[in-house]
Amino acid sequence: MDIQTRKLHFIREILALSNEKIMEKLESLLKSEKHKEGKKPSVYDLVGVISEEEAEKMKKEIEEACENINEDDWK
Repeated sequence: MDIQTRKLHFIREILALSNEKIMEKLESLLKSEKHKEGKKPSVYDLVGVISEEEAEKMKKEIEEACENINEDDWK
């Protein structure tokens, strides 16, 4: 089956859908795949990737590590 025929078949299947959840999943998948295909990643793509708890833990680890000064590192 060629790509145009597959597209038409897929469109018919979508038009027959009555389940909102399936439609949302298909929309999300299409958006995600289109995003991967032609766009450079943005810092905004990372929003919500880690939880607030994880972010706080990372912040604490960074602060603790950065507050340690090893005099030998400056020689």
